[in-house]
Amino acid sequence: MTYPDASRHTLRRAIRSATAIAGFSLLSIVPVPEFFVPALNLRVAITESAFAQPIELSALDNLTRGNELLLRGSYLGAIEAFNAVREDAWREQAALGISKAHALTGQYEQAISTLRPLVRNPADSPTAATQLAELYRMTGRSADAEDILAQVVAGQINPPVRTLVQYGLVLDLRGNLEAAAQQYNTALALYDSGLVFDSADVGIVALAAWKLDEFHDANALFAEAVRLDGNNLEALTLWGDLFQDKFNDADAETNYNQALTINRRYAPALTGMARISSPERYLAMSLEANPRDVAALETYGLLMVRNYQKDVGRDYLQQALTVNPESISALSSLAALAAIEDDMPEFDRLLERVNAFSPESSEFFAGVADYLGNNYRFTEAVAYARRAIARDPNNWHAHTVLGGNLVRLGEEVEGKQHLEQAFDNDPFNVMTSNMLQVFDVLEGYAALETEHFRVNMSQRDAQVLWPYMAPLLEESWQRLVEKYQFEPEVPVLIQVFERTEDFAVRSVGLPDIGPLVGICFGKVVTLISPDTLNANWQEILWHELVHVFTLQMTQNRMPRWLSEGISTWEERQARPEWGRRLGLELVRAVQQGKLLPVSNLNQGFTGAKSDADLSFAYFQSYLVVEYIAEHHGFEKLRALILEYAHIREESEMFANVFEMDMVTFDTGFRDWIQQRVDQINVYVHVEDTADEGAGHGHGVRENNSAVLAELYNNESLKQHMRGRVEQQPRDFQAHLQLGIVLFREKAYDEAIVHLQTAQDILPDYAGYPSPSLVLSQIYEAQGNTEAMMQQLSVMLQNQQHDYASALKLADAALTSGDTEQADYYLSRALAVNPYRPEIHRSGAQLAQRVGDTGRAVQEFEVLVMLDQSDPVDARTNLAGAYLDNQQLDEARRTVLRALETAPGYERAQDILLRAVERSNQPSGSGSGAGSQP
Repeated sequence: MTYPDASRHTLRRAIRSATAIAGFSLLSIVPVPEFFVPALNLRVAITESAFAQPIELSALDNLTRGNELLLRGSYLGAIEAFNAVREDAWREQAALGISKAHALTGQYEQAISTLRPLVRNPADSPTAATQLAELYRMTGRSADAEDILAQVVAGQINPPVRTLVQYGLVLDLRGNLEAAAQQYNTALALYDSGLVFDSADVGIVALAAWKLDEFHDANALFAEAVRLDGNNLEALTLWGDLFQDKFNDADAETNYNQALTINRRYAPALTGMARISSPERYLAMSLEANPRDVAALETYGLLMVRNYQKDVGRDYLQQALTVNPESISALSSLAALAAIEDDMPEFDRLLERVNAFSPESSEFFAGVADYLGNNYRFTEAVAYARRAIARDPNNWHAHTVLGGNLVRLGEEVEGKQHLEQAFDNDPFNVMTSNMLQVFDVLEGYAALETEHFRVNMSQRDAQVLWPYMAPLLEESWQRLVEKYQFEPEVPVLIQVFERTEDFAVRSVGLPDIGPLVGICFGKVVTLISPDTLNANWQEILWHELVHVFTLQMTQNRMPRWLSEGISTWEERQARPEWGRRLGLELVRAVQQGKLLPVSNLNQGFTGAKSDADLSFAYFQSYLVVEYIAEHHGFEKLRALILEYAHIREESEMFANVFEMDMVTFDTGFRDWIQQRVDQINVYVHVEDTADEGAGHGHGVRENNSAVLAELYNNESLKQHMRGRVEQQPRDFQAHLQLGIVLFREKAYDEAIVHLQTAQDILPDYAGYPSPSLVLSQIYEAQGNTEAMMQQLSVMLQNQQHDYASALKLADAALTSGDTEQADYYLSRALAVNPYRPEIHRSGAQLAQRVGDTGRAVQEFEVLVMLDQSDPVDARTNLAGAYLDNQQLDEARRTVLRALETAPGYERAQDILLRAVERSNQPSGSGSGAGSQP
């Protein structure tokens, strides 16, 4: 599985500045004189319809109601209430409220024009001037904002803390980092002096602490602001943004929900929620409240880009820039898209736009690097992250991005250095701390090597798994190099993790990775240890190793559908029992019109709503690859891979390789699919659901329809299924369910009829339970061992994940003396679970029977680790194997350890004696057989 779904994290990081720093912070309730604050706390329930009543209200009443409506999201009602304030003494407060209501609905020009008359001399009207400057910053006029705020700060002995922080944000945006830090520190000093009491001011001081990387203080200040006023929407949402910036989704969601409980139309909180879950729903709500909310537009744009709707995504990002031409988040996202497509003139044009107001913006380059890294362009990501750090060495996010991408390139020493630097200065970033903890795990792992691979795995895996993995690695290398005429950069780094959480963190930085079991980054492969899986680990490994070739052949530019399609296709090429057999799902997809055009296959991955959808996306991609190889030839497939090493339109690539447009290619593919569906010739009932698989398709697929037979063992089910069979004799699921029900009722003869019919209809069915599995259980119950074994053999032709059946067949072959069959089925069992002692006992027995002393040693070495029931006997067996293999020193050491525990064990004494005798013999003389276990 090449591509972890890190979209949630990509979206969040790409718009971090827009939401928490450079976005909408104009959120507090209209400031009023201190004596008026208690009136606001009355929080009288008011609706917009209340203003239809002919009641004469005072200015204070209207201000109170305006603020309440503003707080609750009734923005039109708030404007009406504020407009009803006639007295000159309260007009500025009313104008501030009107401006905020306009801003919260995206009417930024109206918001600005409302305030301009109040700000003839900014120093004389600091509150209105600061709010106007915020609006200027939000709409891409940072130079004007800087000018206004500079006048307020210069003209006030003690400028408001909001002015200081907003001035810092503008200076930050414009690249004057030292001056920005000075403003933040001044705001914090005022708080430390006991001069900041109001909840809104405490909340804005918290933002200053955040900008100074004082994250602990920021967290405490946000908490204080919310304690002072639980309705402080700005503090609640910024606090949530802080949590989200550190990848703490749970606390972020709590804060956003608290804000939305107060105001369900509060766009900043809705956008924050969209970055956690249900993005389309929350973004639609956010843009309904404020169609020009920059953060929401940027988030929607990135969502569309992630879903391979790049033109739509670009349009949303451009809409964001129409509102705020100085949005570094939108500009860096567009620049990253240009870099992905190697459109450097467009990249330079966007950079020039940024440089016009924020020269060599560290945030811009860090955003580009993060996006590129999440799209597998690790080398370019490293370069841009270095550029971000060169501009601002204290950009800890850039250090994390640089470290993470270096690690994905296998440059772990330098990568770890940057991650440690980021953690030392930002210990609250969960992603950074998680990645460093994985390095601690890796320090305790074994470091192993073959000619082309460097591997880290646990000590247990090194003893149990490695003897079987090492030869498979080199087999894959030899076959794939010859086939694809390409040698990847070596050594390829493979890391096998015992804990799923460590695998996830090493791969994407967070412990939640969904159903993935293996990931390839081009030069680095991460895997979950087979000890935690119920799947064929060899198939998974081979799948990822194919990615090493195709990704490096295209400099990681290959689209997901083709990369996954080739790796899935190569599974079947490597071993006939590997790969995905989804005949039912294919017929169902064709009947329901769910086949995607080849030009839109990536949508099958990003738009998958279930594991079954995702599994079918892999399967259709595999079918396209098989169609190319079968219909056009493998050399055309290889030529298509090489096309993706260049930046071209996909339609041009297909024309270059196949001499036809993609529509014509797709027509040929669909005709080929229809032929396959006709060959399958199975009836799929509308009430049946797709099988459910585990491990991103690498694992046993449970037959959901067959479960009915397990749950409802009754006459009505049999009657229903018999009716289905009469109506459609090729109804596979009906025959299978009837067979299972009848088997449970011990009506074996009739069950066999339906199960054999199901097997004839779909002979390569690989779900669980399969007709052949149930048939084997029937024959076992009848005592027909030969028929049982035959059915197990049939099942294993299409089922690569069954350990027990493979071992049963291996032991039967050993008993009958068929060592070739025994060897085959033992290898099948080892490919699923090498951690069971019985498989190695059988392997040792086979090795001794055929005289393979080296293999016997290998099996007994593993048994010493796994078989704790009788360690003395296990060591004695190993010593005997060493003796047979002429490893006399190892034989003596091993048997002496057995005799330490059981000094009187005669078989061990005999092995020791013979080992000593052989050691004393002249070189080349004497031989003898070791003792059997």
